[in-house]
Amino acid sequence: MTQKQLDKLIAEQVEKSRQEFVANLQTELINKQITLTSLQNQINPHFLYNALESLRGRAILDNAPAIADMAQALARYFRYNISSKSDIVTIREELDNIGNYMKIQQFRFNNRFHIDIRHDPDDDVLDAIIPKLTLQPILENSIHHGFERKLGDANIRIEIVRTRKNINILISDNGIGISKEKLKMLNERIEHFDLLKQEENQHLGLALPNINKRLKLLFGDEYGLHVSSIEGVGTDVELHIPYVINNR
Repeated sequence: MTQKQLDKLIAEQVEKSRQEFVANLQTELINKQITLTSLQNQINPHFLYNALESLRGRAILDNAPAIADMAQALARYFRYNISSKSDIVTIREELDNIGNYMKIQQFRFNNRFHIDIRHDPDDDVLDAIIPKLTLQPILENSIHHGFERKLGDANIRIEIVRTRKNINILISDNGIGISKEKLKMLNERIEHFDLLKQEENQHLGLALPNINKRLKLLFGDEYGLHVSSIEGVGTDVELHIPYVINNR
């Protein structure tokens, strides 16, 4: 082996080690970010659960079913978000969490939203794995950015389609949409998001770039999410993940 070949081999090994170090560090940072968020929410959680259950019980006694349902949805939503049991869940568990989240939002916005979830009922796609808290932040974005400044119908559709090896999840809304300029900036930020660098354009939010990074770190660079939108019409967020069944 010549000196030139040896130098090239050493350089390749150094670069490979650097990339592995950066990937591991990013994974650790994301996990710490999730843990920090959970810790910030863990303000005596058992007290919170017990208080909500007491509220629900009193609401039932007072014949106030709407408040009872709200208290139950809040308790289940906080329990799911705070639980440290696993960072990997099933799509079914994510949809259950969305159900509780939307009950809370319906109470807040006087049943303004219509949510339509579509998938093949004969398929086991809902048992496939996905990082915890992948779907709910996307719906939260739809409500906050798409509907808070819009009057009229507020429709959200979640469509889950499985191919032989992959799953596509499309979350669509008929909100105010995103301008071409902001959409381009958002997708660039999603694609090039780096936790190791100071982020510019903080007003574009961290949720979608964070979700995309988590999907890529867990499943590989060929997976992730992409946003498309037409201003005044609505927004689509498409997630592409592998078809991997939960074996817990």
